Order: sequence, then C-alpha cells, then structure tokens
Amino acid sequence: MIIDIHSHLGHHPIMDFKQETKEILDVMDRFGIDKTFVLPFPSMKMKKVNDAVAKAVKKHPDRLVGFACIDPASEDALAEIDRAVDIGLKGVMLDPDFHRVFGRRGPSTVEEIMFPCMEHELPVLLNTPNDEVGEAWRMGREPYYEGLNGLASKFPSVRFFIGPYWPRITELMKAYPNVFVDSGGRNGIGAAARIAQDLAP
Repeated sequence: MIIDIHSHLGHHPIMDFKQETKEILDVMDRFGIDKTFVLPFPSMKMKKVNDAVAKAVKKHPDRLVGFACIDPASEDALAEIDRAVDIGLKGVMLDPDFHRVFGRRGPSTVEEIMFPCMEHELPVLLNTPNDEVGEAWRMGREPYYEGLNGLASKFPSVRFFIGPYWPRITELMKAYPNVFVDSGGRNGIGAAARIAQDLAP
C-alpha cells in the first residue's frame, strides 16, 4: 500500500497556493496512491479548516485520512481535539512557525494537548518548511529540537511525524522510537536516503 502522509487542503494563509479535494484525488490516481493524510493549512480559525477536512474525508473515507489543525495557545485547543475526533479526524497537525508552538504559552500548552492525543491515540504531525528554506530554518532552531526532545521523552505513546529538515532529526529518531520522518513532497527529495545513511550502524 502506498500512503501519502502529507497533503494540504484549502488555501495557504500567506502564500498564493490552494488545493481542493479533487486535486488531491487526481494526484492519487496519477501516482497510484492508496491513501492520503489530508491536513488543513495552518490557521487561526481551527474549526473552519478542520470542518473542511472532515467534509472531504466523509465523502472519500476509503481514500482520505483527516488531521486537525490545533493552535496550542488557543483556549479552545483541548475541546477542539475532542471535537475533531467526533467529526472523524484521526490525527493532529501542529505548525511550529505559524502558531509558535515551542515559544508561546496559552491556556493550553503544548504538553497539555498531548493528553487528549494519548487518550484518542492520535498521531501528531509537526508541519515543517520545504527544502527551499530548510537550511535557513534549521539554523538557530535549537528550541525546536529541545521542544520535540521533551515531548517525545514525556509522551512515548504519542507518535510524532516531522519533516527531514527538523534540527538534529537523526539524533531524535535514534533516541525515540515514537519519532518518524515525514519524507513527503519536496521535503522528501533525497531526504529518505540521507536519513537512512545517517541512521545506519
């Protein structure tokens, strides 16, 4: 089975890019993809974008798996995770840059939202930039390494998916069996081979 674990639905909040359900399905048909994990673009309007993903998944339950966008600083973060499960979503997406996941505190901290993720057995995908900005993004991002290092250690039952340009990714993958690489899209060009070499004994 071929699974694409990273495909966005909707309109990017900053860049001039959008993608509809039909476009996702067309790509799946073209490349023989059996299932696609559908993620909303990062947004301050969690319910709106999550509802859009749930609607697409409901129409194509055999092909699409939906993830919910969660802003950890929102006072509605915990309730939105429960609601996302109720509407059929199967995972949580966090965007470290857009929502300042590892640098901002609100009523629901990053650690607090891990508890409903454990309860519902939801994987957590940390949305990371593509290879065009990867090197610049990786430099000076030690708080991102420290943030995920802490989460993966404290919540070993939560599965974390991160892009190949996450700082010190191979170090994290060696240390924690619950950390996986997301090699989809432009992020994945050459990344799988590079990371496999780094992880080789």
